[in-house]
Formats: sequence, structure tokens, C-alpha cells
Amino acid sequence: MSSRIILAVFAVLSLLILFGCTNPTPPSPNQTQPVPNQTQNQTPITIIVGNQTNQTTQSNQTKPPVVVPPVNETNLSAIEYIYDPSQPLGIYFIDVGQPGLHGNAILIKKGDFDMLVDAGPAESAGKVKDFLTAKGVNNIDVLVSTNADPRGYGGISTVADNFAIQQAWWNGDERGDATYASLINRLNSSVKKTLQIEEGFATDLDGIHFEVLNPAEPRFKDINNDAIVMKLSDRNTSILLTSSIQTGAQGRLINDKTVDIGCDIMEAPYFGVGAGTSNINFFLVTAKPKDMIISGSSDESATNGGSRDPFKRQMKQYNITYHEVYANGTVRVMMDDNGYSIKSLGVGQ
Repeated sequence: MSSRIILAVFAVLSLLILFGCTNPTPPSPNQTQPVPNQTQNQTPITIIVGNQTNQTTQSNQTKPPVVVPPVNETNLSAIEYIYDPSQPLGIYFIDVGQPGLHGNAILIKKGDFDMLVDAGPAESAGKVKDFLTAKGVNNIDVLVSTNADPRGYGGISTVADNFAIQQAWWNGDERGDATYASLINRLNSSVKKTLQIEEGFATDLDGIHFEVLNPAEPRFKDINNDAIVMKLSDRNTSILLTSSIQTGAQGRLINDKTVDIGCDIMEAPYFGVGAGTSNINFFLVTAKPKDMIISGSSDESATNGGSRDPFKRQMKQYNITYHEVYANGTVRVMMDDNGYSIKSLGVGQ
């Protein structure tokens, strides 16, 4: 009798082990599918900005608070323009420097597509507005503010007063600057979409490939080294826009983006002065630019960053041709099927 009981108990335990104590593996959560590439075949056309990754939102905010949603594939909005990638690409480094005051503003124009990277200091805002108008800009498809430096964002309010803006891109860090925070909030409420961009963000607009190489995580927590660095490629030519990065970000790019920073043309970091160029030789050797565009002011006093002579000597050493915006007026880079050309438009332009 006892053996039958033991057998019965054994059988029950076996059934419990086989069926009662094993949970099925839960299904893996649904993954967000990438936005499919859009095919443009009519005019006018809607271009979808897609395939951005590794986006973050800064948590520390000042008053007024900056309220900008993180980038993801459900809140991207379309940028509308006439799609024609066969058009030549013009990149204009606008002469916005003032006595004793550096500044940076770059118009990227290809057919109906217009992007403005920074807008110079407030003191030069009228010049930026007039230049955009003279170039036939009636609305800005993308406005990029590379960092919270008033020498780059100071003119944005005037631009926003005079031109409709479809999208605004920034690095997500207002650096405790209440004026900049107010500006970002204004853009967030008035443009179609405001995006926080960093390393990993890439998109194609009117045949131009945009790739963001800086800032990256973890951040330097430095206004200059966390500035947006973008590489633009069109046809077989590339240009690296470095904003105001200094030794820290340059070193990270050398180590982490060795191939990506290679370019035909480079914007001189931090106006070609001070910590932007003090240890730039390795950066130049790695990127191997053929041409350098130097913006800012002609003032090379110690209080304004110092002399550019050491930087110019390095460029001569590495056989890099440099073009000085502050000395010869706005510099225009043109790219087309035949390559690229660079021309200074003259003082006052």
C-alpha cells in the first residue's frame, strides 16, 4: 500500500514540474520601426527627416524653462521645399564680425532649400537679415543654433522676426542663459518642430547629407566643446562645420570619429583663435582639409582671443589654403558636379 502512495505522489510531482512550474517566455516588446525612406518625385515636395538616433534631453533647466520634446520617430515633422538635388550648393560664411566682437553665421542654400547655421551677434543681426533677403531667402527650412554663445545666437530673434522657420535644431543645453532659454522657447512655440540633436543624428535634405559628430555623451559640460559639429556632403565634396569646439572636443573627434572628420573644407574652430587652435595640429593631420574658412572679427587682441598667426603657420605647414571672412568679406563655397570653388565676395558683402 505504501509503495502505491509513493508512486502516486511521485507522479503528481512530475506533472507539477513539467506543467505547473514553468512560465512561458514573455514576448519581447515591440520595437519602433525606422521611418521608411521617402521617394521624391514631384514638385513641391515634402521631405521627411528620419533615421535619427541616440537623442537625449537635458534635465537641468533654468527659468524660463526650456520645453522641447526629445527626438523620436513619432514627433518628426516634414520640411517642405522644392526638391531638386541637381542644383548647385552654396555655403556662405557671412561677414558678421564687429570691432572687438567675433561672430558666426552660415547660410546653406541649394535651390529652394535654405538652412541658416547661427545668426551672428545681435549687433550684426541687420546685416544677416539683409544678406538673406539679397539671396532670395523667403523662409528658412532649418535654423541651427550650435551652442549658447550670444556671438552665434544673438541675431536669431531678428531672423525669426523676418522669416518663417520650419525647423530649429539645437544641442539641448541652454547653459543657464535665460536669454537663450527664452529664445529656444520662442522657437519651440513658433516653428513646426524644434529638435535636440547630437552625435548620431543624420539626415538627407535636397541631396545634401548631414551628419552630426558632436556633442556626444557624456557631455563636456562646456559651452564650446559641446557645440554642434556637422559634416555636410554633396556629390563628392564635404565640409566640416566646427562651430566653437576647442581641444577637448577635437581630441574626442580624433579618437572616436577618425574617418568621419575627413573633409575637403573645414570651418576654423572658435574663429581660429585661442583654445580653438592651440593644439589643433593633430586635428588637421587627421581631417586633412584642403581649404580652411576663418570667420569672426579682425580684432586679434588678447582680450578677443589673440593672434591667428600660429594657426596660419600650421596651415602653411600642412599646405592648407585659408580664406579670411573678416579680411575679405563673406566667403562663398560652391559645390556642383565639377567639384567646388571658393570665392571672397568683398568687404561689405
